[in-house]
Amino acid sequence: MGALIGFLIGYLYGTKAGEAGLEELVHSWKVTSSSDEVRDLVAGGLSMARDLVSQGRGMLAQRIQPQAGRLQRVV
Repeated sequence: MGALIGFLIGYLYGTKAGEAGLEELVHSWKVTSSSDEVRDLVAGGLSMARDLVSQGRGMLAQRIQPQAGRLQRVV
């Protein structure tokens, strides 16, 4: 996480440094994005997102199922 924050701060300052700053920024991004810390952070975020989607899907199914039963009885 610290590496990502460092990259963002570097980006803000690097954009004011012109073409040389841009080249340095690109190099820093390549180093940062290939680090184990960032890969672990992304993998953890994706795993958390999958879990949240799965939980939301289950909650939605629970809410829809009783409603569907009521509609069938009315029709």
